[in-house]
Amino acid sequence: MGKLNNIVFFACNQGGHFSQMMALNELFGRYESVLVTDNVRATKQMAALRQIGGIEIVEGESAQRNNMKDQDSGSRLSFWSSYIRLFFSCRKIWKKYRPKVIVSTGSNIAVPLFLIGKLHGSKIVFIETRAKVYARSMTGILVRRISDQIFVQWPEMLELYPEAKYCGTLV
Repeated sequence: MGKLNNIVFFACNQGGHFSQMMALNELFGRYESVLVTDNVRATKQMAALRQIGGIEIVEGESAQRNNMKDQDSGSRLSFWSSYIRLFFSCRKIWKKYRPKVIVSTGSNIAVPLFLIGKLHGSKIVFIETRAKVYARSMTGILVRRISDQIFVQWPEMLELYPEAKYCGTLV
């Protein structure tokens, strides 16, 4: 295992996960930070991103997801091949920066980044989505055991994540 850099990854998919991450924008300037997303519209011109050190777009993730929606639901091979490509894209980005901390609001990008980061010593911080009030998200189910810290946005979620901290909603 090589040396980790003093970099914080802020990782999220487009949509609500991205909106929730942007609510953390005051943290971007406090750390050497990189946004990892599939939101191709994320640019330096966005006011919330002026403090971010870098933006890494996970290439093709949103296009792959849209293609999967258009295909027959029976195409599990396309689903798995998409996630394998996502894993290798995330691995390439992780190796480029070697972050000390990875913070994610979910969804698809969080799982491979967390796995890669955990294997190499990165600290893992998961923020359960605001949309979940009474049940864990699939991302939460998959990353719960490897997360160093979990935050929930509803007090009811503390029953499902007793190890988590409740700090209110982001958005």
